[in-house]
Amino acid sequence: MKGTITGTGQQIVRNPTAASLMADIRSGDRALRHRAIVQSTLIGTPLIADLGRALGGDPAIVRAAQEALRRVVHHAARPLAASERRTACRELLKLTDPALPRAARVEALSLLGCVGNADVVPGLAGLLKDPDVAEEARMALARLPGSAARRALAATRTGFANEPAGRYPAASSRS
Repeated sequence: MKGTITGTGQQIVRNPTAASLMADIRSGDRALRHRAIVQSTLIGTPLIADLGRALGGDPAIVRAAQEALRRVVHHAARPLAASERRTACRELLKLTDPALPRAARVEALSLLGCVGNADVVPGLAGLLKDPDVAEEARMALARLPGSAARRALAATRTGFANEPAGRYPAASSRS
């Protein structure tokens, strides 16, 4: 069933599926891509893996997938959505697999630095030895609150072991 968003003239799909949104992101139609980006939060975390796999190839598709991925992850990290945040973090960690395009890995690490917590530290710490994404993993760890991230950085001597606690005060409320 289709309808119109009042005042915008854009068609929306009332019950989009992950497959339909991914098809729209991969389409050559900019309006369809935009609609898919806007509606990506309706599907949420189940889209993360597909969006990550789309982060290689055609630049227009990459940009659309990247924006949709960011929206989904930040939506999952909203207050009172701890379960969605955990799911998003698990899915983002899967996107750090070396078999995936580097763009997917880098974007996943950047997002983990924004929405992650102590649960993602072991996965990020393991990536400090991967020369392809070590710097991105280090930056993600540096953004995370808590002593676990600081210890992981200090243990590998690639981070800021003496960085003062609370450098990122907004992040300290993440659980």
